[in-house]
Amino acid sequence: MKTQSMKSRVTEYLAHRRKLGFELKEAEYALGKFARYADRKSPGQPLTNALAMEWSALPGDNRLGYHAKRLKVIRVFARYCAALDPRTEVPPVRVFGPCSFRRTPHIYSKAEVTLLIERTRMLRCGKGSCLLRRHTYETMIGLFYATGLRRIEVLRLRLSDFDPVAGTLLVPASKSSPQRLLPLHPSVVRALKRYLSARQRLAPFGEHLFVGLRGRPIPVATFNLTFSRLRRGMVGNGARALPRVTDFRHSFATRHIASWGRSTTPVPHHLLLLSRYMGHKQFNQTWWYVTPDCAALQNASARFNSFQLEPDVSSP
Repeated sequence: MKTQSMKSRVTEYLAHRRKLGFELKEAEYALGKFARYADRKSPGQPLTNALAMEWSALPGDNRLGYHAKRLKVIRVFARYCAALDPRTEVPPVRVFGPCSFRRTPHIYSKAEVTLLIERTRMLRCGKGSCLLRRHTYETMIGLFYATGLRRIEVLRLRLSDFDPVAGTLLVPASKSSPQRLLPLHPSVVRALKRYLSARQRLAPFGEHLFVGLRGRPIPVATFNLTFSRLRRGMVGNGARALPRVTDFRHSFATRHIASWGRSTTPVPHHLLLLSRYMGHKQFNQTWWYVTPDCAALQNASARFNSFQLEPDVSSP
């Protein structure tokens, strides 16, 4: 059998997967390191369990799941290699435990969102800048809650992305999501129109939708500092002590999924639409939002049980 370096096998694997539409940026980095290790440790040899686990167990990031993620990348690569070289060994699953440890998010209540918005109207700022700052953060908080957009997506929005006539918002493509056009609730459209009216009076320049007094986009650090002041005194109801901006996204998804779970009519396509709306590339990124609302699952279970116990009137 022709001897081939691990580096060349990784190159061929990445090219093959990318033809299928995968980006594999993180995998390219990890497999590049593995290939250098393998070509130094066992040049010209096939991929084995011992080699894969030896590399995966090397010291590195101290976060939970680090070694498991490294082995998972090797497993996918090994399955590709096994189709070309029967000597390849595919490492077993969960040798280093699960790859991810999801912490229960905070789910915002309507009362908490109302409190945050009320606090935006009392933000302190420099002379002449208070009114715009208050309008800006009030509108952003409402937009987070109503659409589940990511923080970076909201901060990067431009004036041209909002169509007040069609009632839509164009969210540009990012590292995490493809470009998507979102329909907005009429109340969200009205809120954005009010903000734009105030923005036109107070800062009629700049291309970004949400700006500071001089029309410049709001830096992430500035937004984070302001939000930390707005949430002061709030207690997280998830695994973290404090609620986060990201939790608006969790709240948005959980709120809708819980509503569908209590519905008496079947809604099989709604989760797929939600996945597209939130900009998820893979459906399993949306599926885990089902888990935080146990009441919705219990409601669905009760409905199924009642259906199961109903007499079959069609039988003779």
